[in-house]
Amino acid sequence: MAGRSDDSLDVLLDLAIRAVAFASRVSVAVQAKHRGAGAAAWSAKGDASPVTVGDWAVQCLIVEFLSVATGVGSDLRLMGEEDADLLKDGSRDAELQEVVALLNEHFPFAEAARLDRRAGARGVPRGRFTEPDVIALLQRGSDAGGREGRFWVLDPIDGTKGFIRDAQYAIGLGLVERGSPVLGVIGSPNLPGPGGDVTRRAEGEGWVFAGLGDWAGAIELGDCLRRCGGDAPSGDAAAWREAFGRLQVAPCAAAEAVMCESFELSHRDGDEIRPRSELLSAMADRRLDSMSKYGLVARGDAHIYLRGGSMPNKRPENLWDHCPGIPIVLAAGGRATDLRGRPLDFGLGRYLTENHGILATNGTLHAEILAEIAWVSEMATSDGGAADKKKRMA
Repeated sequence: MAGRSDDSLDVLLDLAIRAVAFASRVSVAVQAKHRGAGAAAWSAKGDASPVTVGDWAVQCLIVEFLSVATGVGSDLRLMGEEDADLLKDGSRDAELQEVVALLNEHFPFAEAARLDRRAGARGVPRGRFTEPDVIALLQRGSDAGGREGRFWVLDPIDGTKGFIRDAQYAIGLGLVERGSPVLGVIGSPNLPGPGGDVTRRAEGEGWVFAGLGDWAGAIELGDCLRRCGGDAPSGDAAAWREAFGRLQVAPCAAAEAVMCESFELSHRDGDEIRPRSELLSAMADRRLDSMSKYGLVARGDAHIYLRGGSMPNKRPENLWDHCPGIPIVLAAGGRATDLRGRPLDFGLGRYLTENHGILATNGTLHAEILAEIAWVSEMATSDGGAADKKKRMA
C-alpha cells in the first residue's frame, strides 16, 4: 500500500507537498552545479533519452522520504521513471558518488526523523546514505501499478532536456487509487509567476502546484520550503490549503485560446493535428518542457494542452508524465481525456495503453477541441495524410 491503513488523503497530500519541495531543492543544486555543461555531460538510457544525477537523486530522496513518513519502509508502492541499471555496472561510479553526496547534503534528515517518530518506521532514516542505498532505493521504484489499492507515481525530472538547457522542468508526484489519479503535486523550480516568460529560467522564482478532490492551489517554491522547515506541523492539509493560492482555469472562446506545446519538436503533436486545423493552428501558444503545462492550464495562463497521437500505432503515454498533472487540472475546473474523448485509464500498468494521446483543457473548450481533432484525424485517414490545414466544412 502507499501508506498506513489510516493514512487519509489529506495526510498524503501534506507528505507529497513536502517531498516535492525538498526534491526541488536538490534539483536546483544539481542544475546550478552543472549549468552550461550540455547534454554531452550526461548519460543516455536505452531509448537515447538523457538521464542526470538529478533524476537519480530526486527519485531516491522521494522514495526514502515517503517510506519513512508513511511508516511502510520498503513496502512503499511507487512507480518511478528511473531505475538502477545504469549505475550498477561500475561504469558510472562518479555519477553514483555524486548522487550519494547530494542525498547526504540535501536529504531532510531532521524532518524525516520527526515524521519517523510519528509514523513508527523501523530502521530509517539512516544517518548517512551509501552507494548500496542509492541502488536499493532506485530498485524500489519499480511498482507495476494496476487497479488494486494505492500506489505513488513519480517522474523525478520531467523535461530532462529543459533541465539540461537551464530552462523549464518539473518534479511530478501523483497518487493512483483503484486505477484513477486522485492526488497530484508538481514542483516547477524554474517557472515564472502568472504571465511570465516560460522560455527561460525565472531566477529566484519557481512554483509548487497541488490538487486533491475539488481543491487545487499553487505556492511559490521558496515559501513552500520555508513552511516545510523547522517545527511546522505535519499532516495538516488545511494549513497548506490556506497557504496556497487557489487555482482556477480561465474560460475563453476558442479564437482567444492559448495552447501549451512542448519546447522539443519531437515531443509535439504526434499526428500533426494542429497544422491540419485552421482553428488550432491560429491559436497562440506557450512552448515549454515538462508537465508544468498542466500548471499553466490550471492557473489560466493557457487553456489547452494537447499531447501525443490519436492513431492506434502511436506509442502510449507513460503514467508518470501525466498522473501528477491530471488531479490539478480537474480540481481547478478543467477537463482531461484522451484525444478521442475517452477517460484516462491509469490502472493498466506503466502505460496508458487503452488511450491515445492526452487532451487537457479549461473544460469549456473541451468538446469543441475534441470535435476538431476527430475531424482532422478523419481527413488525414481519408486522404492518406496529404491534407494540409484544410478548412472544416460547416
